[in-house]
Amino acid sequence: MVFAVVLFSIAGTQAQENKDVQQETTVKKVIQKDTNVKTQVTKKTNTKKEVVEVEGTLKQDQASTVIKKKNEDTKVVSDDVTLDVANQQKMMALKQQHEADMARKIAEQNAQAAAEAEMERQAKIRQQQADLEARRAALMNRPDGMVKLKKN
Repeated sequence: MVFAVVLFSIAGTQAQENKDVQQETTVKKVIQKDTNVKTQVTKKTNTKKEVVEVEGTLKQDQASTVIKKKNEDTKVVSDDVTLDVANQQKMMALKQQHEADMARKIAEQNAQAAAEAEMERQAKIRQQQADLEARRAALMNRPDGMVKLKKN
């Protein structure tokens, strides 16, 4: 009998607990593509724990305490770097095409500059020839009192 009384008194004084756990898990995968493909998978876990404790007495309308805990955990699941050969070849082809275009444009500009310089040189020579002819004509037409020039 004493054992039963002790058992009931211990059971009566123990607290009652009601646990509520809410867990939300988000998995995020980030892929960056270049010549190297970087893949990172992260797992974010939000945990909300709510514990309601009630005293273990036999009274009605007992006072209860609510304990709330929030926990946020972020973990990197995988972090991979792989080589994308096809993308690397495409980028090399684009780079070579760009360099070829630049070389072609430079050659065109040099040719155009040389043509313009040649045209300016030809115009200058024509101008000098015209000036020379005008001077020669001016020298050949001497006034009436002057002696004509002799040709050697």
